[in-house]
Amino acid sequence: GQTAAAQFNAAATDKRKTGRKTHQPAGERGGQTMHRKRKWEQGRASRQVQFLTAEDRETGGKACWDQLEIVGNVKIFPPGLCCMTYLRYLYMSHNKISVIPSQISQTSFHLDLSFNMIKILPPEIGELTELKELYLQNNQIRALPMQIGRLFQLTTLNLNHNPLSPDISQLYNAETTQNMLSWFLDSESRNWRYLRNPNDTSDGMAFTLMCYNVLCEGYATKKQYPYCPSWALQWEYRRRGIMDEIRVYQADILCLQEVETEQFSVFFKPELAKSGYDGIFSAKSRAKTMSASESKYVDGVAIFWKKERFNLIKEDVIEFSRMAVERYEKDCKDNHEMINRVMVKDNIALMAIFEVKDEVSAQSRQLVVSTAHIHWDPEYSDVKVIQSIMLLSALWKKIEDHMLQQRPGVESVDVTSMPLIICGDFNSLPDLIRTSKELGYENILDKLTPHRSQHHPELLEHDLNLVRCYDQEVGMRYTNYTYDFRGVIDYIFFTGAHFSNIGCLDMIPETWFTEHNILGCPHPHISSDHFSLLVELELKPEQQQQRDLVRK
Repeated sequence: GQTAAAQFNAAATDKRKTGRKTHQPAGERGGQTMHRKRKWEQGRASRQVQFLTAEDRETGGKACWDQLEIVGNVKIFPPGLCCMTYLRYLYMSHNKISVIPSQISQTSFHLDLSFNMIKILPPEIGELTELKELYLQNNQIRALPMQIGRLFQLTTLNLNHNPLSPDISQLYNAETTQNMLSWFLDSESRNWRYLRNPNDTSDGMAFTLMCYNVLCEGYATKKQYPYCPSWALQWEYRRRGIMDEIRVYQADILCLQEVETEQFSVFFKPELAKSGYDGIFSAKSRAKTMSASESKYVDGVAIFWKKERFNLIKEDVIEFSRMAVERYEKDCKDNHEMINRVMVKDNIALMAIFEVKDEVSAQSRQLVVSTAHIHWDPEYSDVKVIQSIMLLSALWKKIEDHMLQQRPGVESVDVTSMPLIICGDFNSLPDLIRTSKELGYENILDKLTPHRSQHHPELLEHDLNLVRCYDQEVGMRYTNYTYDFRGVIDYIFFTGAHFSNIGCLDMIPETWFTEHNILGCPHPHISSDHFSLLVELELKPEQQQQRDLVRK
């Protein structure tokens, strides 16, 4: 009259009552082993046996079967167990199991695999993100997969009496479970580099800015990054690391590229709001031609800021494809490159004009922040140049219009007096944009920018006096680190008359990549193929800005 489940549990209970032979590791003898075993079992979830009454059977009642124990020198972990999604606890201690199947990722067990012959844990163990207890003592485990760091809900991890490697053993003995798991999940720390004496006093306003290409989900494919585990490419996994990094540094201004439209609304904005941020976003131009169900996957750029430090005065979008069409129709109808090469690339930039809050600065001051994502393809180096020129041209015009609106009756303004920061993924190495094709942009360039070098007419100039934050040879040799490409393609520029660079965050030490044989990013420890750039800038006092403008 018992269900199979109840019979199984009853049999298991009878075995526990009558006692069973246990595998005794070398160096341990009966009394000591049984004492440790009893002490350990007290901490495990209680196992209950349920029998159906006659009334239960008549009414169609069923026994709740959420626990399973398998004993008897079993050598193979039955993969079929992984299909029993109703199980909450799986007890398979004191057997001879040597291999855990990869199908373990389908389960949500509380696992007891102690006193077996397991040597290696499968990477799929990291998929058990609901796991709270994992008993692996008295096995033959030497190393742990990095994926184990994903078990963020794990409260109990027992690795006693395993031949752990020295580094793992030291970590296991010295740290709590959560700290140990964090070690597997975290990459090498990045050093902060001071670019001036931190004890120097100044009347300027210091703030931090982060620029970060977060790698849109649609671009993070196994084909593009075959060296990265599939689970580490998944957005649900990577976005946690991205947000953790943002929260650790708490930059006052965030400039993000490759932000998916839907993820801005459902993830970035609400999550960052918890830390006091507000934000704006614009998707790439093609989103306008798509339905809502399609456009939500289009990536774009975003700017976030700490509301306690800045007020948003104005925002604007720079669409390079639209600028190309307007320029073509107005001045360049004989130049087909502008349509065939530039217009079809829908990259954009976002501009925000901020006012520094009075409680932070005694004076009401404004500054402009712009972030851009320039086209990526090396075969379109000419497009990268044109888009960069368009960016500077558009920023100049938009800043000029804003300043004129702020000064009614004034016919002209000095655009260079406005503090400006430009950052983003420019997809170009420093001082190097090459193209093997002769392209006829001559008549277009003069329309986009009137400035030519006086001594070298083939060179284009601008009056913004931009300074680059990072020195390529010191601290940040790469901003993009993949298997087949490593180089600096992300930048932060500022107007030197208005800002000074206090410090910046170095990249992860290269020795960490070589010591751990890391082929490229993304990686379980690094959520994007780009490194974030973080700088601390000082907005100079206005008197000093005026002196520096005259000096410029």
